[in-house]
Amino acid sequence: MDIYEKRLTILKALIGENQLKEFAAAHADIDASYLSQILNGHRTLGDRAAMNLAKKLAVPAELLTEGNYSATDQDRITARWLALSLKPPTLPHPAFFNATINETAQRVSEHIEWSVKNRKAAPVPVVGKAMLGSDGYFDALDYPTGHGDGYIDIVSSDPDAYGLKMVGSSMHPRIKSGEFVLIEPNHRYQTGDEVLVKTTDGRAMVKEFIYFRDGQFRFDSISDGYPPIFLDEHLVEKIHYVAAILKSSKYLDI
Repeated sequence: MDIYEKRLTILKALIGENQLKEFAAAHADIDASYLSQILNGHRTLGDRAAMNLAKKLAVPAELLTEGNYSATDQDRITARWLALSLKPPTLPHPAFFNATINETAQRVSEHIEWSVKNRKAAPVPVVGKAMLGSDGYFDALDYPTGHGDGYIDIVSSDPDAYGLKMVGSSMHPRIKSGEFVLIEPNHRYQTGDEVLVKTTDGRAMVKEFIYFRDGQFRFDSISDGYPPIFLDEHLVEKIHYVAAILKSSKYLDI
């Protein structure tokens, strides 16, 4: 697969399940017929064209020029697509779009199938407690993958999944004190999903993701008593998908 085929693969992934006209209309200065010519092989994405298209799509230039991007980039692209009322892009895990991108399109589907068949039934590590404060925030915890303070008796397809024990009543009745939340960092989130948000000043919270628009996130409380929170993009360090809320009986002290 040469660089032009790589760029075409990425462009198709960005468009995803969206109609071409709707996708083009949602982005300024992009002509649907131009995209159609690229997709049909009548045009190629050279270096300059790839950089210009990346700018119009408001995605990192390296994504279309080299096929490189981070998980944070993926989260921001997904948030932008949702803000534009588009279906989320179908980009696979960032590891597949790197210097060894050859045969990516085929490997993505093979990897998903392999993961489902071969994932180990290993419990998810609990990495610490989230001491909930009256302001809805708690101290964020960094975690080493595969290590923690006991486990949750549940299987996740996300190899980086982790659990947090919630202590406090600020999210009652949605999350009760002593319960656990299962966090899947590599899972996509969309409007209405509960997410763990970590800010650049080290605070964290569990909120409902509403939208990302004009460089600003909106998160709603998952319990009564707290108003919506609006955070500028530069204040958000990471957003992780909350996959499940589990009873204390699912804890394994091993």
